[in-house]
Amino acid sequence: MGQVRNYYENSQNKESIQFIYHTGNNLSAKYEVMGKYGISKELFETWIIEKLNLLGSERVLDIGTGNGRFSIPTSKILKSNGGFVVCCDLAEGVMNSARIQAEQEGLPILHMIADAENLPFLSDEFDVVMANHMLYHLPDLKKGLKEISRVLRNTGKFLATTNSSRGMPEFFTLHQETMRQLHIPFEIKEDPIPFSLENGEAILSKHFNRVELMTYEAGFKVTEPEPVLQYYMATQLYQGPFNDNALSREHREAIAQTFLALTRQKIESCDGELIISKPVAAFICELN
Repeated sequence: MGQVRNYYENSQNKESIQFIYHTGNNLSAKYEVMGKYGISKELFETWIIEKLNLLGSERVLDIGTGNGRFSIPTSKILKSNGGFVVCCDLAEGVMNSARIQAEQEGLPILHMIADAENLPFLSDEFDVVMANHMLYHLPDLKKGLKEISRVLRNTGKFLATTNSSRGMPEFFTLHQETMRQLHIPFEIKEDPIPFSLENGEAILSKHFNRVELMTYEAGFKVTEPEPVLQYYMATQLYQGPFNDNALSREHREAIAQTFLALTRQKIESCDGELIISKPVAAFICELN
């Protein structure tokens, strides 16, 4: 049915990233599923922000901020203590919901468009820099980390979170079977993502003197297929073929229903409960 395409989400193409996250809807859809059906009782963002031991007066930079998953709770800690958060992303629309919430609640947040590989800030300007689930998108990871090191104070902390290269195998299997049933050519990803749980510590150790790795189970478990479909439709795995005009309209419209039917069958074969495992990594780094 034509040329094999790579529909995997961990794209390093900036235009692709801006397209999938031009609004905050896709991110919100993912986080809603993880919040309602998550295996872990404590939210990931709450768990990791607590480990930063913020005093409240810090100047924080959140790179690739998205819809405010990390910046909003961070800013609430800083609100009454003189600190503030600068949030930046490649896509303005993805920040809209966080910008509105910050204005309504009077949170100390500034939103702006900026590229992680060319940060528009002075050196040694921030006490904390965060880059959550975004470093694997950078075309030049080394350049991005050099910029982060530049704007971070010598006494500051850098927080980076990412996925495992081996995460969500149940989910990817459902996607691959969907593509096979619809005879949509796709690429099976074999290379590890550029920045992951497995290789992150080695990469960061080249830029920071202290690197602490912590792991968290961000997977979810369901008894109905609809939440898995909701998550799927928010990823590039679905958005890629669905928006691929080289595919027929019939095939594109059949993706969701095929995925839903396969997920329902999988739940039945698992005695009524399907676990989508997703180990993630959090790295807290220091220059000195």
